[in-house]
Formats: sequence, C-alpha cells, structure tokens
Amino acid sequence: MAHLNLLQIGVLSLITLGFVFADNPCLKGPPVPKNAAECCVTPFLVEPSAFMTCHSKWIGQTKRQMAMEGIPRGCCVAECVMNSTSLYSNGKIAREALTKLYLDSTKSMAPEWNKITLDAIDGCFKMADSIKDEIEAGAKLMPAFEGEQICHPISGTILACMGMTLFAECPAKLFTVNGDCNKLKSYHSQCPFL
Repeated sequence: MAHLNLLQIGVLSLITLGFVFADNPCLKGPPVPKNAAECCVTPFLVEPSAFMTCHSKWIGQTKRQMAMEGIPRGCCVAECVMNSTSLYSNGKIAREALTKLYLDSTKSMAPEWNKITLDAIDGCFKMADSIKDEIEAGAKLMPAFEGEQICHPISGTILACMGMTLFAECPAKLFTVNGDCNKLKSYHSQCPFL
C-alpha cells in the first residue's frame, strides 16, 4: 500500500500546488494519442458517454483555469459528472453512494479491483479531508473571467484522485505493456484525466 500512499501524496501535491502554472505539463494533454482504457480498463463512476457530455461542456473553461495561478479552482467537468449521479450536494460527496457505484462497476472485472477500489476511495477521501481548507477556499473564489462558472473543488479532487489512483494501481496482468501505455501511465501519475 505504500505505492498508493505515494500516489495520493502526488495527487495532493498537484491539487495543493494547483497544477496552476503556465508551464504546467498537464495542459498539453497526454503525450500519446491513446485512450487510457486501451491500456487498462479501470472501475468507473459513470459511463464514458456521460463523462464525455460533461467534458465537452466544460473542458475549455477547465483548461483555462488550470493555467491560472493562485488557489486551485473547482473542476466543472468533475462537478457535472458528480451531479449526473446525484452524488454531489452543497460541497459534499455522498461517499457510500459513490462506493456503491464504483463497486458495481467492478462486478464483471477481475476480483482484485474490489480491494483496489475500496483502498482508493479511502485514500482519496482522506487526502481530500487533509486539504479541506484549501478546497473550501477554492469554492469561495469569484469568477476571474467573463462567463467563468465557479464549481466546488471537492468533485475534481475526488475524481482526479480516483482516476489517477485506479490507473496507477492497475494489476500488472491487466495492464497492456507497450511504449504508449507506459508513457500514458507516467503522464497520469502527474496529471488527472480530463
């Protein structure tokens, strides 16, 4: 489990530092034109089509926010995803319901995903709790540009951590080992799925 904790420390560092600097490598996107699911199919919260609906609506704003300095802003892609599942309300994520959705997605997967998913949920909620003051500060920001929607950072914090952790913890027997997948795994050890 030390690897999981190191990854969560990395996620915490990204969120704490806000991955907000203009030279942020995450802004450029993955270094290869490969979808992470081609390398490892991980448990999921929503169907890809639901995620893509939110992504299409909010990714422009999210990328613009990632280039900003200061307190990290909430990710509206993530809040949209959480809202589509009714897991988010007033700055809180319904952990039990989130756990059920993730575990439901593991039912037809390799059995080791169950424990990996439970450990990831536990670690991600602990990490979010450790930075709750910063998360709350991000929720109270005022729009910095015309049309900016302020979303609560808790959704992005949890979803970024879960995506990065589950991909990093993909069992070796389920991970496609090749140059592109290895580059993608390295990229997503630093950058969230957007």
